[in-house]
Amino acid sequence: MTKSKSLGLLDGQQHASGFWAEEFVVPYEAFVAAGFTVDVATIGGVRPTPDAGSLDPRTIGYTRPQGSPDNDEANAAHWREAVETIEVLQKPANVSDLTREKLAAYDGVYISGGHGAMDDLPHDPDMTRVVRWILELDKPLAVVCHGQSALLPLRDSHSRWPLEGYRMTAFSHDEEMVTDMAGKLPFVLQVELERLGSKYEKAPVIWGSCVVEDRNLITGQNPYSSTALAETFIKRLGG
Repeated sequence: MTKSKSLGLLDGQQHASGFWAEEFVVPYEAFVAAGFTVDVATIGGVRPTPDAGSLDPRTIGYTRPQGSPDNDEANAAHWREAVETIEVLQKPANVSDLTREKLAAYDGVYISGGHGAMDDLPHDPDMTRVVRWILELDKPLAVVCHGQSALLPLRDSHSRWPLEGYRMTAFSHDEEMVTDMAGKLPFVLQVELERLGSKYEKAPVIWGSCVVEDRNLITGQNPYSSTALAETFIKRLGG
């Protein structure tokens, strides 16, 4: 997952960011409840920073579909406590220490999101190597929201994007346009995935849950997709 605390914008400003709490805590707790042991790794082995907005009930309420249950205060309190107490989140492994042999021992890999993921995941060669090995090992790979940034630099031996033609989702252009970073982002994830040749899909309503499976790739659109993504991933893992 991302180690970045901010994302550089096209106007020269640094937008305070990090990982999105819901996208980590909800799947993590689901994986543990299903009986899986979960390890966490970040670029550089740096303790990750939660996006402050992902722990703010007002922002949480904004980033779920209209008419969905309002548990924002309780969720914010729970996710804040979880981020502070989940042991593997305090001292993560270093992505660079993940060898092909170590990855082969895992049932699958999950990449969480947050705008911080746009800052470091697509630019780190160790992260790109890990994702390539996951695909080569035919391991289930689940990715949510802006975590799909890690997929962008992949190339095969012919310099082609190996996920060309895959059905997938990610944080949508429509959702980016209602953030305070509209028009300032270094790239728009949906646009980049489509440009590379993915078959992009999204929920019929903004902030709605959308999970797409294609072969061993499982993708979720946004924070609200975290629950369905975790459930789908657990089924794929046989849990």
